[in-house]
Amino acid sequence: DRMLHFTRLKLIMNTKYIILFSFLWLNTVLYAQRKDKPQLVVYGQGEVAFGAAVQSAKSGVQTLWVNPQGSFESELTQGADIKKVTSYQSLDGGLWGEFLKATINASHYTDSVFNRAKRHLNPRVSMNAFEKIIDSTQNLTILYNSSIEEVKRSRKNWTIDLSNGSSYKVFAVVDASKDAELIPLIELEEKIKDRALHSSLIGTDDIYESTAYKTSLMIDDRGENESLIPSSIIITPYAKNLFIVFDPDRSAPSLGSSIEDVPRFLLFGQAMGAAAGYCAFFETDYDKINIRTLQGELLAFKAQLIPFHDIAFEDVHNTHIQHIGLSGILEGVTNAEGKFIFNAEGFVSTKEIEAVMRSIYTRSQIWFNQHSSDQLKVKEVIDLIKFIALKGDEIDRAIENGWNTRFKFSGSFDSETPINRRQFAVLVDTYLQPFTVKVNKEGKFVY
Repeated sequence: DRMLHFTRLKLIMNTKYIILFSFLWLNTVLYAQRKDKPQLVVYGQGEVAFGAAVQSAKSGVQTLWVNPQGSFESELTQGADIKKVTSYQSLDGGLWGEFLKATINASHYTDSVFNRAKRHLNPRVSMNAFEKIIDSTQNLTILYNSSIEEVKRSRKNWTIDLSNGSSYKVFAVVDASKDAELIPLIELEEKIKDRALHSSLIGTDDIYESTAYKTSLMIDDRGENESLIPSSIIITPYAKNLFIVFDPDRSAPSLGSSIEDVPRFLLFGQAMGAAAGYCAFFETDYDKINIRTLQGELLAFKAQLIPFHDIAFEDVHNTHIQHIGLSGILEGVTNAEGKFIFNAEGFVSTKEIEAVMRSIYTRSQIWFNQHSSDQLKVKEVIDLIKFIALKGDEIDRAIENGWNTRFKFSGSFDSETPINRRQFAVLVDTYLQPFTVKVNKEGKFVY
């Protein structure tokens, strides 16, 4: 009887293990299927398609890049002559910066690395750099020699039928083909009506005529003066979550075949890939995109959104200064050489920061009613931070103790000295985090 009991018990246990194993195996298979199933399709050939596909994948979105050509090609990979790029001087960054770094196998991202790489771009080496980035990017699958035959809206998804007979349901699509090849495939009723495509690039000479600069998603360098491309240009799909890069109704990016166009094509693709990737990752529509979250994603991948020529790419305070520049608390200026700069060593007055800080922090108006200075001192800014954040004297100690270590400021801490714009930007961004306050497409704060 005991032997029979143990035999039955063993059989029951084995059955349970088989059921458990089968359950785990099935879940593993389903997980693998979900993991391999694309959430976003990028269609096209060239630098814009590269930027969109790579950025979407880097943002954690399963991305399928459908390339109608047999391989990736760029203006930088054509012919045998050494090429040189002169645009984006001191403004390189994002995937363009990653590409430059890869061409010379540099270990760090610096302006000197970028400038050295741009002067001597060998087509074969450039191809190797592009391929290196593609091969190292997780979540990215590429189908060469394939075209999209049909595009249909299916509830919340797009059904994409390819020339090889395969079909995919994805949440977002980016058409990066230079002839906007998907437009004829989209049913007219799917086109978004009254699309806001009247936005234009924002030049640094009139950057503060509106608040739209706060929504910048990339820097565009087309000549002597740089421009910003606001979110209203990029986050305006042709149909719901279907983005057309070379949209005939859009003013940017314009078509071009010059070597000098390569950086902005890469950066525009990166910005659009981040926007479409946001929709796919959060399974939300384009009009629900949090612009600050999108900007933060681009900054995390080394993009530059405000063209401050006096702040080096490798500057330890670069991100803090980008945040403050995009918040509008401190504005850039044009120097004697005609360059747009942050003026990091300049002083801070209550007059220049009051209006924006009042709009972000209602409580600050009480402080500004009691303070006025052409050159705010370190102790006054600490007092302002404490007043807004409702903090005590622990802030004083933290700032003094971390002056050189945590905050990496030069010189010794002295609360009586005038604070410079660099120090102000870092401390305010650290303790008050104005960049976390949402903005709409017009760059106005949303509370």
